[in-house]
Amino acid sequence: MTHRNSRGDLPNGAAEAQLALVARELASVLATHAEHTERQRTPAEASLKALREAGFFALGTPRSYEGRGAGVRTAVDVCAELAAGCASSSWLVGIAYGGALFASQLPDAVRVAIWESDPDAVVCGAANPSGSVTAAPGGLELGGRWPWISGIDLAAWVLLGIVREDRGRPERGLGLVRASELTVADTWHMAGMRGTGSQTAVARRLFVSDERFVSFAEIADGIGIRRHPGEARVVFPLSINLPLVGTGIGIARGALEHVVRDLAGGKRSVSPLHSHTADAPPHQLNVAQAATLIDTATLHVRRAADEIDEAARAGRRPDLETRARLRMDGSHAMRCAREAVSLLLDTAGASGFSDDSPLQRAWRDIGTASRHAALSVETSRELYGRVLLGRPLPHTDVV
Repeated sequence: MTHRNSRGDLPNGAAEAQLALVARELASVLATHAEHTERQRTPAEASLKALREAGFFALGTPRSYEGRGAGVRTAVDVCAELAAGCASSSWLVGIAYGGALFASQLPDAVRVAIWESDPDAVVCGAANPSGSVTAAPGGLELGGRWPWISGIDLAAWVLLGIVREDRGRPERGLGLVRASELTVADTWHMAGMRGTGSQTAVARRLFVSDERFVSFAEIADGIGIRRHPGEARVVFPLSINLPLVGTGIGIARGALEHVVRDLAGGKRSVSPLHSHTADAPPHQLNVAQAATLIDTATLHVRRAADEIDEAARAGRRPDLETRARLRMDGSHAMRCAREAVSLLLDTAGASGFSDDSPLQRAWRDIGTASRHAALSVETSRELYGRVLLGRPLPHTDVV
């Protein structure tokens, strides 16, 4: 059964709110196939079909190409709902959202090539610069390897992080290539987030035209709204990173629901002090603390997403202190989600690490996802502290 509606059926706000409800319904479908997704290291076909039919791979596709053109708050809420069923599938929806926002900054001729025939075309990529870059007439020639590109097996287009010379100065940015032009090396063998298929892209003498390159400085400066008036501004990199925090929160929510259901259902205690685990005050406190941590994470990430959406609609970039705080919001939220899962496993006990328990997958997934470089609490804390204390930062376009 498809949940997808025509893009014009509802006002934008109502349509976006409905997407989170659809994601909540879809989570049970994803959960049914989560083990298969993990085993084959890419989403099960039934999960992919459901996500496409719901329009979740078009969350970030501009409305002018029949996409959702959703705000960051919607993407966060959708990813959180989906992750309660399958963290890897949720992560890939967040990656596709971010990839679409990046690609939306490119000229219309490029956007037509990406989306005119398929609003659901997945764009993924690796923002960290890698490989070799050689100037060529009308563009660049790329070669090398770009590791850990989530969703590359699903993607039609891939953004490769590179550094090119601009009038003798290094310039970080992204070059867009067709996925079919790349070789994919099977390198994703990880403890968690296995179903994201975050393999390595290999390029050999691959040409990227100038119109398919966009620098991080240009994105930060608002090149997208200058090229495409009427669209919301992308607040780089926060617009791209926060939906991934939604995935972390959804993992923790799913773990909480499982533990509460298990304990409230009469799980027997191994303690000589209580016959049922739910009667033990330490476990009551653990569950309460985990629920509060999840609420804290949700409040922080939604506040950040709402501020970003407001700035994007107004066409402005928040000031440096605000950007540093919002980055801290996202990282702190992800750390809270991880701590919540840890507390819940303390209460679930060793049985939670059984292969047939979804808790062990939640533990592995949040442990892996929360350590993504863009969500590092340590880096975000230092950046925020430096800004608050007026200490200098190195020149960067990624804060």
